[in-house]
Amino acid sequence: MSKFEELLVNKGLYDSIDVSIEDLDELEKMLSNSGYYDYNIDCFCIKCNEKRIFKEVRKQTYEERGFGIRIDYSEGRGKTPKKEVRFQEYLNKRYCLFFQCTRDNEHSILFDLLVTNDKMIKIGQYPSFADISIRENMKYKSVLGEKFVEYKKSLGLFSHGIGIGSFVYLRRIIENLVLEKYSKVKDMLEISSEDFMHSDFKEKIEILKDYLPKVLVENKNLYSIVSKGIHELSEEECISMYPYLKIGIELILDDIIAEKERAEKEKLFAQFVANKTGELRKNI
Repeated sequence: MSKFEELLVNKGLYDSIDVSIEDLDELEKMLSNSGYYDYNIDCFCIKCNEKRIFKEVRKQTYEERGFGIRIDYSEGRGKTPKKEVRFQEYLNKRYCLFFQCTRDNEHSILFDLLVTNDKMIKIGQYPSFADISIRENMKYKSVLGEKFVEYKKSLGLFSHGIGIGSFVYLRRIIENLVLEKYSKVKDMLEISSEDFMHSDFKEKIEILKDYLPKVLVENKNLYSIVSKGIHELSEEECISMYPYLKIGIELILDDIIAEKERAEKEKLFAQFVANKTGELRKNI
């Protein structure tokens, strides 16, 4: 995934990427009005409820469909200008990009971008990053239960450019997963409740290492990173880190879902074997 697609699909409002003349080919593919280029992105479609390929629709299609969105594109001028001139044409302008789902062109996503002298900034999106992420991650509701609302709040804050606040809810999710696991297995542990609750959080994870998802145990510093973000880092630093922390949370939840699914399959299989064994014995 290019950094441009990463900005569109995985970053919230007012997040940005650096751009330079080295990115000219990608800028032309993405921002020009030339029908020569095809620019596609992979993104979750909230109407299909599946990950889909979205194809960018160019300026003339906007006008035909009556969207009335002002888009700044460079026009052809006969002889192709030098790279430096072409690059400058894309700077200090605002662009609205419209994408249609290749499965159903009534399903669409719109991005509003600002290109400065050295950055591309996402200043608008519809449906929002939060709407798309929440729909894409509904499977985690079965794991988080009532705490799923905290995950939604985290996604919503990040989508509006709020980093520290989004970290608060991520930390709550981690804490809840660990403490919930402790309440289920505490009778099997050789540590008192008082000693456990007074332990450092990384120590709590170590104590529960045989019961927690491997990815959390092997990356127990995740909690420290989130806590440091809340107390010491800037909004910008938290925002830049959020997509990676979100991946970490998802990996942890994926492990829990996989464990539950395996346990259900094992139970179903064991019941089948027991029942079938009983039936066959009767027929012997």
